[in-house]
Amino acid sequence: MAEKTTEERHASWLELFFDLTVVAAAAQIAHRLHGAESIGQVAACAAMFYAIWSVWTTTSVYANVAGERTRQRAVLRTMLGIAIMAAAVPGVWPQLLPGDHGDAPEGRTAVFVVAFLLCRVIASRSAARDGQVIAFWPATQSVVSAPWLISLFVPPTTAYWLWGIAIAADIASSMLGARSPRAVQQMTDRYRRRQQERRVRHERRLAELLRRGVTPDRLETPPSTLLSVAQVERGHLDERLGLFVIIVLGEALAQLVDTNSEEIWTWPVIAAGLVGFLLLVQLWRLTTLYGFTPAPRSTAPLEPWQALPAHLGVTASIVTIAAGLGGLIPVAGEHLHTKDRWYLFGGIALYLLTSLLAGLAGRAPLKWYLGWAGPSLLAALLLALFGHPFPAWSLAVLAYLVPAWFASYNRWGEQR
Repeated sequence: MAEKTTEERHASWLELFFDLTVVAAAAQIAHRLHGAESIGQVAACAAMFYAIWSVWTTTSVYANVAGERTRQRAVLRTMLGIAIMAAAVPGVWPQLLPGDHGDAPEGRTAVFVVAFLLCRVIASRSAARDGQVIAFWPATQSVVSAPWLISLFVPPTTAYWLWGIAIAADIASSMLGARSPRAVQQMTDRYRRRQQERRVRHERRLAELLRRGVTPDRLETPPSTLLSVAQVERGHLDERLGLFVIIVLGEALAQLVDTNSEEIWTWPVIAAGLVGFLLLVQLWRLTTLYGFTPAPRSTAPLEPWQALPAHLGVTASIVTIAAGLGGLIPVAGEHLHTKDRWYLFGGIALYLLTSLLAGLAGRAPLKWYLGWAGPSLLAALLLALFGHPFPAWSLAVLAYLVPAWFASYNRWGEQR
């Protein structure tokens, strides 16, 4: 008897088309980040990146559990929403923009927030209509909206604190909710009540039509969607999250090429550009080695509630590293500005910290922490703090060497 084989599921053309908006959004945020001159401006960029990442993630999670039932219109509407958010990025909180912002577009903050909330609602309602309770990442079907809405009516210096509270609540509720059987049951009960309310409204509408003389054979069939706890399709989800990493790496490469095209090609510029390219290649190799959570592990793949926050840290770090490289190339023969040095090595430190935490969750070997993860993270932080005396091109070399040593565990550490 022939063995039955199941075909592995891959990203659909609709999902790949949907990803194109993330390319535009990443470019806009990177451009805004490059011009940031204060902690508040950097925080605004981080909050906007999270908003776009969360919309992409919740939509991708919905498509993961829906499979062939994925509602095309819902995905395309969300795609439009991300495009609107990306277009609004340059004008979000114009008071935080550097320099004279008198000609900054008005109302973009409200557009960004409303588009974000609507996109999250679309993902939530789409999953609910299919009778799915997505317990492994509850943010797919809920959003802490109050702080986002209140932020529209307070000064920017207060507003981004509200955004931070909303983001922390979003992540914490998803991580804690996914681990709690009680929270899963509460979600199921809540959606069962909503389903019952929709059924009652539908029955009342049918009764009203009958009173008006509509014959029974012309009545709409009542909805019969069964409520169930969705199961994640790990192979497909890992592929989708990996594709997002490739997207931000591609945007980083585009920034590197664009910056080099505008400079006179002196030897420091050539050296910095080449090493910057090798750094991005190293990050790509780490992704191919360990996936989007760049750490070896001795356990099964991380649970979604662990993997998704790690994915956020990795992608945010790559965007930050790209901003640092964009500031390094023009001054390759000089000293690197403090802000750009922190972008470069702070981004690497965030990448390594995310890896370290993912390694804890995956129970990576102790020697990896002591010989590779810990020293690499310490080196990145020391260079961010004390790297000013070095010329910019040499900092690019050091920025490459740190993750190169980190990646060498795959060649040397695992063989010992």
